[in-house]
Amino acid sequence: MNIEEKKNHAEKWFSYLQAQLCNQFEKIEKDSKSLKKFVSTNWFKNNKGGGGNYKILKNGKIFDKVGVNKSTVSGVFSKKFRKNIPGAQKDGKYWASGISVVAHMKNPKIPAIHFNTRFIVTSK
Repeated sequence: MNIEEKKNHAEKWFSYLQAQLCNQFEKIEKDSKSLKKFVSTNWFKNNKGGGGNYKILKNGKIFDKVGVNKSTVSGVFSKKFRKNIPGAQKDGKYWASGISVVAHMKNPKIPAIHFNTRFIVTSK
């Protein structure tokens, strides 16, 4: 599989993962007799830099607020940051796709969750 196929595969995987996670959060709410659903909003970085979709569920019976955000972007790392990223030292170009999840429960004794996962491509 070449890098373009890997990028396409990663982006589709993150979209699938976002849908599955939202379905499971909604199922938990439904099981507690809540009708709360995610509200979806698309966003765009700029004309060529990509964008994403964030899904928010608010004021459920179990969850106070849940965000399941998926993005696919490209651009150029700042010169100061490039030295820290393998393959970005020369021109700083990158492509990245990923997902971020944050969930705050109604019950203050249950900890919040937060995780991110990304696939980042540089010249390396």
